[in-house]
Amino acid sequence: MEASQHIHAEPGSSVYAVLHGDIHVRNGRPVYQVAPFDLTRRSVPVEAALRQPSRLLAAENRIVPFHGRGGELDALGRWGEGDTARSVALVHAGGGQGKTRLAARLAADSAKRGWTVWAAHHRSDPIAEQVVAPGDPGRTLLLIVDYADRWPADDLLMLLSNPLLNRPGRCRVLLVARSANLWWPALQNRLSKAGLDTGPTLELPALAGSHTDRQISYRVAHRAFADALGVDDPPLPAVPAGLDGTAYDVALTLHMAALVAIDSFRLDLTAPRDPVGLSRYLLDREHDFWLSLHDNGRVSTGPSIMRRAVYTAALTGTLPHAEAATALDRIGLSGSSPSVVVDDHAVCYPPRDPAAGAVLEPLYPDRLAEDFLALSTPGHMCAGYVPDPWAARAAERLLRPEQAPSPPAGGPHWFRRRAQPPPPEAVPYTRSALAVLTDTARRWPHVAERELWPLLRARPQLAVEGGGSVVAALTEIGHVDLPALEAVEKCLPRHQDIDLAPGAAALSRVLTEHRLRLSDSPAERAKLHEALGTRLLQAGLWKEAVASFRSAVSIRKSLPDGGPSSNRLSLASALSDLGMAMHRMGRQQRAVELMGEGILLFRELQQSGVALPVHDFAMALSNLGMALMEMGRGREAEPYTAEGLRLRRRTARSGRPEAEAELAASLDNYGLLLYQRGRPREALPYVRDAAERYTKLHGTHPGRFDEDVSIALKNLGMVLDATGDAPGALDAARKACAIAEGLARRNPSAYKRLHAYNLHGLAIRLHHQDQFEESLSAALQAHEIRSALAQDGTAPHVLHLAETAGFVDTALATLDRPAEAVPYAGEAVGLLRTLYEAEGRIYRAYFAGQLVALAQRLSQVDDPRAAWPVAAEAAGHLRAELRVAPDSPVRSVLLMCLVVWAGLSKDLELWSEALDQITEAVDLYADLPDGGEDDDAWGQLLSATRAEILDALNGGAQDA
Repeated sequence: MEASQHIHAEPGSSVYAVLHGDIHVRNGRPVYQVAPFDLTRRSVPVEAALRQPSRLLAAENRIVPFHGRGGELDALGRWGEGDTARSVALVHAGGGQGKTRLAARLAADSAKRGWTVWAAHHRSDPIAEQVVAPGDPGRTLLLIVDYADRWPADDLLMLLSNPLLNRPGRCRVLLVARSANLWWPALQNRLSKAGLDTGPTLELPALAGSHTDRQISYRVAHRAFADALGVDDPPLPAVPAGLDGTAYDVALTLHMAALVAIDSFRLDLTAPRDPVGLSRYLLDREHDFWLSLHDNGRVSTGPSIMRRAVYTAALTGTLPHAEAATALDRIGLSGSSPSVVVDDHAVCYPPRDPAAGAVLEPLYPDRLAEDFLALSTPGHMCAGYVPDPWAARAAERLLRPEQAPSPPAGGPHWFRRRAQPPPPEAVPYTRSALAVLTDTARRWPHVAERELWPLLRARPQLAVEGGGSVVAALTEIGHVDLPALEAVEKCLPRHQDIDLAPGAAALSRVLTEHRLRLSDSPAERAKLHEALGTRLLQAGLWKEAVASFRSAVSIRKSLPDGGPSSNRLSLASALSDLGMAMHRMGRQQRAVELMGEGILLFRELQQSGVALPVHDFAMALSNLGMALMEMGRGREAEPYTAEGLRLRRRTARSGRPEAEAELAASLDNYGLLLYQRGRPREALPYVRDAAERYTKLHGTHPGRFDEDVSIALKNLGMVLDATGDAPGALDAARKACAIAEGLARRNPSAYKRLHAYNLHGLAIRLHHQDQFEESLSAALQAHEIRSALAQDGTAPHVLHLAETAGFVDTALATLDRPAEAVPYAGEAVGLLRTLYEAEGRIYRAYFAGQLVALAQRLSQVDDPRAAWPVAAEAAGHLRAELRVAPDSPVRSVLLMCLVVWAGLSKDLELWSEALDQITEAVDLYADLPDGGEDDDAWGQLLSATRAEILDALNGGAQDA
């Protein structure tokens, strides 16, 4: 029987549903809406076009036939037909260049080829009484995301990681944006970490590059607008003056010129000859429309107030009715009822989706709305369009924070202090208003000088509330206001913020370039490079971060040795930072060399009597210890990790949560190091202390330490397991996995790695509790995530995938499914071979151990000829490792390898080789420390195997 679900919504309620995917809800509303892409062409009645000719310019009306862009369509077509299951591409260009039309054409072409086509809208597009249920995506899906650069990065990553996009055999996501500033490279890094492919990045050039192409485009638009306006016999289109100029690089300007030419001919008016004049003409026609509605009694709001409502709508975008009325009241419409003005505005600009319940539909296209804002704002020099003095500082009034009422006066002092009002909250349309205002300021200097910069000098936090794309866009305005940018810089959080990080890096880059030009102090210049490197590192721009830190190190090394000790301290920190950037790039060997150089310099200064900055030195020690530990060099890592821990115990006395978290990290790292070195009982107090400290921080600072407590619990489970407390280990692992899964659901791209880490740990704990099927299930989930992550080729991701593939091999073998296990064992060997060939000895023992596992699995599927050379290679690597490190724990692995190898030689009747191998195993066994009952079993196995081989050899001699 086919399953079905029926959803009923009562009046005033909201229903949100999705098939085969996740819904991400924030404050009772979905973070984004996915809906079928509107493939229909919206017709504009001639009567409506005659009243408001600008409506013919809206991209969704598709009045002008699509033409050109063949190269871009071909590139997107090849991307769509590629072999990758999921891929994300970007189309970007300035306003009016035809991005939305190109996306719509791609959508239509894809639908004709049988693709499902959806559109994603951020929560800033109001959703009221709607059922959000796009249906089944089918076998091939194209998802189009317009204004992608205005989405918070977290929200965009949530969308791109939704399981809904995994269902089709092929899924393509096209992001449409005005710019590809640092937000896009940073997002590409995040997507790469999440295993998502990125396709082409297409910047749209001018639609018509040559004079001839522009003439053709103009004439096509001229004919289309004549038809739409009912002009049966238009004049031959005259070529606009200045057609070769840069103003006509923008496709929208060509279309506006054609539209104005037809409309002015119809009304027997003189058409303007410049792009600003075209906007002014169309805005005058809007004013005429407002006036006619008022004169005819269809609206009670006069043109002057309607102009201000349109101004407000251009900034806020669509809003629910109550919020729209509040916005109009806030911006200041004296003598008018905001609710009445909202209703009248809806008569002038009907909502695109009446069912959504949103009003204040802005003027379209966006570029015309920006010109309207600029021409209405005092300060421009354009004759013929009188600005409205009311518009001066209108954005400042609109964006006033919402302040809760103050508590009543009186009462005890302690009560009044606790009853202080909460900090003011940003209005809900802050991101939209800041984005529109910033885009307008890029083309209209007076908007920047009189509105944007004064606003940000007074309230720089607004830029941060506007999001990373706004912060980045500020740096692209022609004449930046450095005091305003510096004020914004002070409001940026020092810690990493995924949404703000790209904008913070762009801002830091601009300010650093300016400050470098002003500074001739080498020490100051080095400090600037260091600060920029930190911001670039936070944005995931590792190569650029490396370049910045390199510059800092180079400058500091060039300073005289006898200079201030502060320079050499800074050099030590810069070397550590450069090493960390190298580590992020996957260049571990060079990373530890640089970190080690920094530590040596710290020690030299300490020995010469210089007081070291405890925090910086502890950070450098901890980072080096962590890097060495990840490379399998635990013996070298231990003293650095232990010293970093001692120092952090001192800094934690300050009581700051950051210092407490750093101490917990050092405790956890040191415990993990002891565990990796075979000392789990010594490790247990450290990892338990770390887990308890993080759990306490997790409780007192909700959401801030989720990732840390998840890692600490996972490590605690691992150590408890090694000390024999299997139930406690499994309990800790389940708690860790639950936290990580919650984080991954909220932000899959950011926390997939953590989720896989915890799934892998849970799989091991389950296996040790003999819950083999559940263990395999968790391991396969981890393997799927880590397979995607490892596509970036970085050593940590490749190593983690090898670990999980090796465990899946073990889990399947335990369930007596060796044939299914062989591919996973082979995958682990292939991955580790890559690391071993690239990095050398640090991966040799691990690689050899996995070779032994592969040899065992091949033996179990009765393929001794394939297994024999694998075992031989493993033995060679293990012997080499023992020659270099005689005390290495690989002795027991070599013993296992020799026994497996001897068994394979027996199967192939290579008796002499088998005798050599088992004899070597017996000698090796004799040198191992006493291991109790397990050793007795080994001894019996070796004796029996050797006797069997000797019998075979003796029998062969007698037969001869």
